[in-house]
Amino acid sequence: HSSITRGHDVVKSVCGDARERCTVAMGDWNVPGHGVGKLWAQLIGGSSPSKPQPDERSCCYPESHHYGVFDHLATNIVGARHSGHIVHPYQLLEENPVKQHRAVSASLLLPGDGDLAAKALIAKVPRAIKE
Repeated sequence: HSSITRGHDVVKSVCGDARERCTVAMGDWNVPGHGVGKLWAQLIGGSSPSKPQPDERSCCYPESHHYGVFDHLATNIVGARHSGHIVHPYQLLEENPVKQHRAVSASLLLPGDGDLAAKALIAKVPRAIKE
């Protein structure tokens, strides 16, 4: 929960030099948006993401015991823009999903010519963790 110590070589071998300027990553970074850059450097390298979104509470159930602004969509693609997100309600509450994150969906507009700009929708579906 503090740093990334493995995985950089895997990302480099799979993505090559493209990772330095053409990466989109979404998930539980376990830090607020402003802390993603340090982890990004450890895992991906290359240009840091501009402004990971959403940057709002997404963790954890029950909120009376946990607080986290952890789940973000980040990219280092020049000209990409976040175009919206939804932090969904907790799911399966009848199962007492202790430490469950909220599901997050986010949209990213990629650079392009006018109406040809691509839109990617990325969703993270949390898993329920029971204690």
